Amino acid sequence: MTRQINLFSLTFLLTTILTGCFISAGTHGSLKSYKYATTKNKLDSTIIFVIKSNPNINLEIANSNYIIDKSNGKNDTIFNNYYNDGKSYLTIKIKTDKGQATYTFRYYGNDENWKTSTTSEIFISYAFDELGNGGSKGNGGIDKKTLKHLTEVFEKELISNIDKQLNLIHSKTK
Repeated sequence: MTRQINLFSLTFLLTTILTGCFISAGTHGSLKSYKYATTKNKLDSTIIFVIKSNPNINLEIANSNYIIDKSNGKNDTIFNNYYNDGKSYLTIKIKTDKGQATYTFRYYGNDENWKTSTTSEIFISYAFDELGNGGSKGNGGIDKKTLKHLTEVFEKELISNIDKQLNLIHSKTK
């Protein structure tokens, strides 16, 4: 009986941890979300168009930099661009009157969801102002003043232009 309880407890704990990571997309959480009544592919192509059309936004190119870890007689390939893979995550820099702010945003969902859903959503995972202040919700958050500044810049330079290109108004989910 004790063995069954321990197995149940372990299973419950692992399920809780894994579900929590899926729902919150890891440890960073969401600083702010934007939902659109369009597919992920359409949203993605629109975002890329807006980024390329706006001289104030620079896309941090996702490249395949990797490290090969050779330990214990095995080779393991480690990619260092997980949060800028060009598929689930994009990292951009936006010029401001004080310098550049950096954002990493994520498309909500996964391949299966993206194939069938008629809505799509992006959320800011990480954001840093011109002085490097910021972070994510998962690391204790960002003070309200910095978050307000960062979201205003993001919305002015990216979100408002996505809305125009799609001829849609996003809904805020957070």
